[in-house]
Amino acid sequence: MNLTALREKVKNTLDYSPDLQGFNDQVDGLLNDAYLSLWSLKRWTFSQKLKQFKFLPDILPTRDTTTGTAVNASVTKGSRQVTFSTTMDRLTPDDWEGAIFDLDNYEYIISKVVSGSEILLDQVFIGTTDVDSEAWVIKKRYYSLPNDTLELLSLAHRDNPSNVGSGALPPYGKLRAILPRRDEELNLRTDYKAAYAEAFVWTPPQFIAPGETLSLESGSLANNEGFSNNTSLEVCWAFIKDGQIGALSEPKTIKFTSVQTPPTSYSLTIKFLSWDNQEIIADTFQTKDTQPTQWEGYKKIIFWNENFDRSTGLRLGLPAWKTFNNSGMSATRNVPNYLFPILVVDTLSTVTITKFTCIDNGNSRYIEIDGQHLRIRPYPRVDAFDVTVTRLASDANYSKVDQNFIRIGEMRYVYKPPLLAEATDTPQMPYEFHQLLVYKALEEIYLKLGNMAMSDTYRRRIDKDVKTLEKRYTDHIDSDVVRGQFGIGGGNGYAPYDSTSLRRLN
Repeated sequence: MNLTALREKVKNTLDYSPDLQGFNDQVDGLLNDAYLSLWSLKRWTFSQKLKQFKFLPDILPTRDTTTGTAVNASVTKGSRQVTFSTTMDRLTPDDWEGAIFDLDNYEYIISKVVSGSEILLDQVFIGTTDVDSEAWVIKKRYYSLPNDTLELLSLAHRDNPSNVGSGALPPYGKLRAILPRRDEELNLRTDYKAAYAEAFVWTPPQFIAPGETLSLESGSLANNEGFSNNTSLEVCWAFIKDGQIGALSEPKTIKFTSVQTPPTSYSLTIKFLSWDNQEIIADTFQTKDTQPTQWEGYKKIIFWNENFDRSTGLRLGLPAWKTFNNSGMSATRNVPNYLFPILVVDTLSTVTITKFTCIDNGNSRYIEIDGQHLRIRPYPRVDAFDVTVTRLASDANYSKVDQNFIRIGEMRYVYKPPLLAEATDTPQMPYEFHQLLVYKALEEIYLKLGNMAMSDTYRRRIDKDVKTLEKRYTDHIDSDVVRGQFGIGGGNGYAPYDSTSLRRLN
């Protein structure tokens, strides 16, 4: 059943079917609560994903060079800025912001990756000034799990996608999970590295601040590539820091219209604001900065609501937020970043959308993660690779291939599904569970109405059906039980019963 069918089932059971958007939204909200409640009740086989886990070997002066000459770092005592002699393809914000820069036996956190040849540290450099250092290293010690991770079930070195590990002995295989307290008791070396990890340690999660509010403005375009006249759009945004996304801002709606002769089409300008109407923007780096500025490294990502009637400007149900694509605002399809989501750098407080194609309905949907991201520390830190990718410059037909050093593991985890928002959204669970969503929603509705008897009736139904379904849809370890032989008489291989084996107390 899709969301519409589930909602109608609830209404039919209640014998109350008002055609009111507010009531429908409330029922949809209860169905989503029931959806997530049942989803997280057990480690269901259908709630798990297999995904590749990218390990990031250290960035080294002699490893990440494409010229054969070691990459040197220019550092100044008292400055947070580090510049490199050449651009390194692997030094990207999503992978390396929040990572560690090590020089002169001291570690610094990378606050911002400005480019492939420049980074900003979280504190001033306290070592010796050197404009040509080759003793530096950039380490990836802590890894964030995918945004939709609820629980990590397994992380392993397997023989895919690189087949070099086929048939190898440990440390190939599954990584053991170690709790922080046990890690502290064992005093495992934090900076120990090896070719493969044998375990991982749970690390405190990272929280990304939520977005606040925004303002929307339209502009005239001389072409027809923008937004049409008398249409509307609902927009919100969120922060991205260290490659991780935060909670959504307040949404706002704009109508593209003109009282005079309308232009061919409209552009959309989004301004990122705080609740006291100040622009959210990071100051540019100053040489005497001793710490990161307030919003340094906080990029913004923007979303539009697909579950929205753009002709009337009204929602069709709960919002379904999707990313804007085409970060280069290209008018042609054949450009490398056409499908990339639009990210706004931390030093800008506005972005202007000039292409209607930026709101493609196939773009990815926001998962309600509310800014908290699980993290782990592989032990030892992985510093080896299976595949070396050499750099290939772009040409008239194909995009650039970056230099890379690849070692990939396999992770299995319980994921968080997207909420049911659009009329045809269907729960990502077997059909047998759909009725349980209705029962769970009815349990909450009757509880709100004060009808405890009916609420308890549906709770018992859920408990009964869950016990049946968990036999089919939860993990079971196969076992082969063999009974030991015991004598019951003669023949057929059984030993005869020995009456003298009995003893009586005198």
